[in-house]
Amino acid sequence: MKKFFTWLDHHILTILTGILIVVIPLYPKLPLADLIEGYIVRLRLEDILIGFTVLIWFVQLLRKKIVIPRHRVAQLIVIYLVIGVLSSLSAIYVTKTVPLERAHLFKLALHLFRRFEYFSLFFIAYSGVKTKRDLKVLVWTALITLLATVLYGFGQKYLYWPAFSTMNREFSKGMRLYLTPTSRVMSTFGGHYDYAAYLMMVLSFLIPAVWLIRRKLLAWILGFITLAAYWSLILTASRASFIGYVVGLSAVAVMLVKSQGWKWVLKKWAITMSISFFIMLFFGDLSERFYQIVQSPAAMHKFIPWMEPGEIEAKMYQVKDFGYKLTYLKNQIIGSFKPAPPPNSISTDELEKVAVSSDIPPQTSRPLPPDVTLEQELIRDEEATKSATVSATTGGYSANALKYGLSVAIRLDALWPRAIEGFKRNPLLGSGYSTLTKSNNEEFTQAESTDNDYLRMIGETGILGTVSFIGILLTLAYLAVKQLTVTKSRLNQIIYLGAIGSIVAIMVNATYIDVFESSKVAYTLWIVAAFLVRTVELERKNVENNP
Repeated sequence: MKKFFTWLDHHILTILTGILIVVIPLYPKLPLADLIEGYIVRLRLEDILIGFTVLIWFVQLLRKKIVIPRHRVAQLIVIYLVIGVLSSLSAIYVTKTVPLERAHLFKLALHLFRRFEYFSLFFIAYSGVKTKRDLKVLVWTALITLLATVLYGFGQKYLYWPAFSTMNREFSKGMRLYLTPTSRVMSTFGGHYDYAAYLMMVLSFLIPAVWLIRRKLLAWILGFITLAAYWSLILTASRASFIGYVVGLSAVAVMLVKSQGWKWVLKKWAITMSISFFIMLFFGDLSERFYQIVQSPAAMHKFIPWMEPGEIEAKMYQVKDFGYKLTYLKNQIIGSFKPAPPPNSISTDELEKVAVSSDIPPQTSRPLPPDVTLEQELIRDEEATKSATVSATTGGYSANALKYGLSVAIRLDALWPRAIEGFKRNPLLGSGYSTLTKSNNEEFTQAESTDNDYLRMIGETGILGTVSFIGILLTLAYLAVKQLTVTKSRLNQIIYLGAIGSIVAIMVNATYIDVFESSKVAYTLWIVAAFLVRTVELERKNVENNP
């Protein structure tokens, strides 16, 4: 028994890191309790598990079983958190964007605490990886967890397994939802955007692994998992994550040119991209969402001024015509179903001006069985259907909504301008966490979103917070690029390439989504960061011991 407790004492943080790697992606975002009455952020199982692990980490630190990382990345994390504290104090006492009222102060403190919680995963995972064997075990744990999330996502899409969303306040109460035939897959995540970002990051590791691994059986197994993960990415219909995936994988390809030669790299990259775009165009609803933004010749002229508006309009017509033909072909091959609009909702004709079929949210009842008519289902579940439907205002749509769709318009018309206003209040420290969606300082908003994490950073924490945060990511990318040139280990090479690809991809994704505030994605990112830093340190230590 004494030997067991000695072993457990030595490996407890490794075990807890593995548990977190499994629980964070797999356990749905079911609430345990309200933290602030009426607020969308609630206490969840992962918060309790992380809190327990942090407590164990501190105990081990006090017992000198572990040490605080002295790496530059850890130092930059501390700097960012200090700036976050200063920004919060500034919001209360300088810009006064956070009133001295309990609810507002609690909300500010909650968002500051969440940043500490996210970054705690870096320190936990760093201490959990003591040897290369620990790293291998945790990597395989992450791979099996990925496969489980993908399988559950397929179950949601094709077998009506339940979904639990945090996309709005009612859903975030733990409401059991079911995807409609056109709904975007979210698997065990709180929404399709964070599930897509998670898949995008993981694919940055899987694809270079498939390219580089020489054991055919292992390569085929990883190839199958990669294809399943990519198919899931398409089912999320997330444009930002797809673009991040393409850019991140292209960055990985560039990094491989020196060691593999440009012909080898170009062949691998071209085959992967061809398969990726073929699946994107002919399956799922992602292609439909891309066609939606091809609307305004005048807007496009700003990006391609060398073409005349008339010429641009002709090209756009060809693209849209191709999109219509492609959609028709897809419908003929795999079938199409568009649910009728629920009672008292906006008409389908009006909705189609600003949305596509995949914009329809999940519903609280299972979609219709083949032998049940739509009228029967609506009568049976009318109230549930109403609660899961986006209602329309009577004021019509903005010009941006008609040009680009609701997703882009809400950013251009409201979210992004408010973030810029937050920055102007205090360029150095911003207006504080959770202050950008308010129309006035006294308003208590039920959720926070800017849908551009750079604008959110600069609005909430100013130049100092933005520079320090981006500095962490750039330092990680530089570390991976530098070590990639000297490593001789295939596993380490894959980790460095995956880190580069996922960092590039998530930075692209952050231009359109608040991805660094998405808890499951943020936890995953900082675990990846810890694995990267520990891999570099273990490799350098091995070189020193075996010159």
